[in-house]
Amino acid sequence: MTDRRRISLAAFTFCTTGLLIFGPFLSLSQAQDLPPEVLRYAHMVLYNGRVLTMDRDQPPINVAQAIALRDGRVLAVGDDDRILKMAGPDTVKVDLDGKTIIPGVVDTHSHPNTYALRHYSREVAPAYLKYLRDNHVRLVTIRWDTKENALDDFKKVAESVPPGEWLYTTSMLNTTVLEELKREDLDQVVPNNPVYVMIGNAMRGLANSQMLDIIQATYGDRLPGVLKDEQGLPTGLLFGAGATVIDQELIPKMPPNILAPIFKKELEEWVALGITTLSTRLSGFEVSAYAHLDREGELPLRLAYSSEIGRGNPFLERDLKRFGNLQGHGTDGMWLIGITVGIPDGSGPPRLNSATNMWSGSTCTSVPKRERLPNDFSYPEGLCFWDLPDDPGADAIVVANRYGYRIAGVHTFGDTGYLMMLDAFNQANQEVSIQGRRFALDHGTLVSPEVLEQAAQLDVTWSIQPLGLYGGSGGSISRVFGEEIAHRWLNPVKSMIDAGMRVTYGADTHNDPQRHPMFGLEVLVTRKGRDGRVFGPRERIDRASGLLMLTRWGADYVLREEELGSLEVGKLADLVLLDSNPLDRDIPDEDLSEIKVLATIIGGKVVYGSLN
Repeated sequence: MTDRRRISLAAFTFCTTGLLIFGPFLSLSQAQDLPPEVLRYAHMVLYNGRVLTMDRDQPPINVAQAIALRDGRVLAVGDDDRILKMAGPDTVKVDLDGKTIIPGVVDTHSHPNTYALRHYSREVAPAYLKYLRDNHVRLVTIRWDTKENALDDFKKVAESVPPGEWLYTTSMLNTTVLEELKREDLDQVVPNNPVYVMIGNAMRGLANSQMLDIIQATYGDRLPGVLKDEQGLPTGLLFGAGATVIDQELIPKMPPNILAPIFKKELEEWVALGITTLSTRLSGFEVSAYAHLDREGELPLRLAYSSEIGRGNPFLERDLKRFGNLQGHGTDGMWLIGITVGIPDGSGPPRLNSATNMWSGSTCTSVPKRERLPNDFSYPEGLCFWDLPDDPGADAIVVANRYGYRIAGVHTFGDTGYLMMLDAFNQANQEVSIQGRRFALDHGTLVSPEVLEQAAQLDVTWSIQPLGLYGGSGGSISRVFGEEIAHRWLNPVKSMIDAGMRVTYGADTHNDPQRHPMFGLEVLVTRKGRDGRVFGPRERIDRASGLLMLTRWGADYVLREEELGSLEVGKLADLVLLDSNPLDRDIPDEDLSEIKVLATIIGGKVVYGSLN
């Protein structure tokens, strides 16, 4: 058989199976000119640019000229001549004119669900209020500036609602709700209605006697964190797991039809920043809302989530026996990456709350406070929730590991908190090895040498938020714990990388420009805070490592390293077009945040901006 007859037969075979659909039969010379990847033409070719592939685990970063996309995945990466040969008559061809392409950014620790509720509250408030009233719950607003004002507001509300209807409200951390109000105070002004106050991040709560009766009837004596006085009577305050359980299980949550539209709006904002995958922790009602968007094809980006089924749950093993192991299960749009548990320690480093003008900071650390700031109502040594009697936090890690789950998305701040988690990781590891499973620690606020050593031994993955460096944590830590602690323990990113650990990036804020990835890159490289001070100059990292944190290493955190994080053949076509190259040394470190996102592509489709 001649060579030409062999080619014609091959072309006929491909056509009858539907594999060759790029038009008329090719001559021998044409077939020889085509790159081997082409069974069909690329859908999109971007050329004459700088494509930062992130196809290596460590710097340096490989840079190509062009990239071809097909069927939502990367077809090829290479030089212009090679990639342009993959373009057919219907291929979208984009001349990048020297601009830069990076893989889609993976944000491993932000909370779009809570940001959406805060920033789109006016849109959901009427429907949510009606939903609560239909469930016999009244959401009320209380003045927390003084005990007298708070009780007066409760009294007025109680006089206007029917007996038995629940009164529910929220409060930031303040002395009124944490130290002055007691169950008896609420009973006096609200004698005929259950009252519950969710305090701060739902790790604290305040209830009156009617509400405590409901809690007792529901959980008996099995619920930890119900504080009692010297006579053994409940004070009305709930801490740790007890408060979390009430918030998660007894207080009615917004249904998906109310939440989904604002969740979508919030995520669209993140797509405009070049975020193509975002990791967060979610409770059940939030999972339902995002899953609704995913089913309808309206989820703006990829969502990797840690389930809050382990957060403050004293009944976790019972639940997982029924639930099974779904880690990694989901779709290309949304999947489960592990379980989060109750936080070991308090609300981060000492800081001034602008809303209450109160200093807070219940970080659990081995370093004593040199100074207790004005109105600092936290314990002098911090607040370790896991030290509370029967707190299930440490046990939940062992249980989750037993049923095949890794731990991720847990808020931890102080070195003692991290050591508590690492001790629980060690206990879990004795039962079922956690090596290589990317058990995670988040924030990295106060990381001692001991924490670094133990974390490296257990092959822990970190999620670091540059907000801690920029937003004033360094100044408050140096004031309260000392200058050396602020410079050596605050987000020691370089030490983590040098110890062989994977380090990833998360914004952990809705505020601009702090949530922009290029802003985060600048802070990681400069270590410079809002006030211009540099904290931990020895922990500066190079730009290439910072970009790997934003992309390739983040894909490990979300358990999709085979699909995301780099621009390699066969991976999902998630990429970002930037107006400048972050590796360009002509751009000063202090100007990295000025780099603009021109377009975001997810699955080969332009979902934000323009390529022209």
